[in-house]
Amino acid sequence: MGQQRFDPRRNIILVEARIEGKKNRWTSLQMALDTGASLTVIPWSAAEMLGLDPARSRRRVRFMTGSGMEAAPVLTVDAVEVLGVQISRVPVLCHDLPQRSLVDGLLGLSFLKHCRISVDFKSGILSIEPSRR
Repeated sequence: MGQQRFDPRRNIILVEARIEGKKNRWTSLQMALDTGASLTVIPWSAAEMLGLDPARSRRRVRFMTGSGMEAAPVLTVDAVEVLGVQISRVPVLCHDLPQRSLVDGLLGLSFLKHCRISVDFKSGILSIEPSRR
């Protein structure tokens, strides 16, 4: 199980995620824990750095943003690792968040649904462990 402290007074919980793409290429991203996001979201530049080509993805999804409906490609990365918990074959949405964002991407349900998560606001501790199957 991995744990980290967070500031319960803030409106965001930040985590560092390591993403694995093709040929064992890894990158680290600052992400917001987002249980409202169906998919984990990474920027296009990260997908390309991982050896993936978002423009060639056959799967696209439509989603609502602050500026209206948008469509973006969905890819599957080899792994996502957060706080020592690694999940394989995670679908991710390739979409650049606004530049004013505090994060590179969103850690969504495509990763979180494979984990047991505890968010202790009183103590300011986030705990993540893989689900037992």
